[in-house]
Amino acid sequence: MKKIELVEDCFGPDVKIDGESLFIHEYDNRNKEEIQKLQESVIDELKLNLSRLDMEDWKTISHILAIRSLDFEYDNENSHSGGCNTCGNYNSLLIYGRKNETES
Repeated sequence: MKKIELVEDCFGPDVKIDGESLFIHEYDNRNKEEIQKLQESVIDELKLNLSRLDMEDWKTISHILAIRSLDFEYDNENSHSGGCNTCGNYNSLLIYGRKNETES
């Protein structure tokens, strides 16, 4: 991987790795396996940089996993958000629990 392009244009977001989009577009002649290989290269590159990730990075990655995975569900009862009476900052706690094996 030599170049990463993060695109936001009229058609929405896109990511290009060495000039190749991570997504299949309307007139794209690539197959799903080619796209998956590109996507995996991003994950592989991320693995090489785990020691450089900060807590905000880990929060973002974990949030993506929680909301995109079919194995986790949002725990509305135990999650909460609001202003802190002590410091005034906005605080939140979002909890996603793994679904029971029978629900998967």
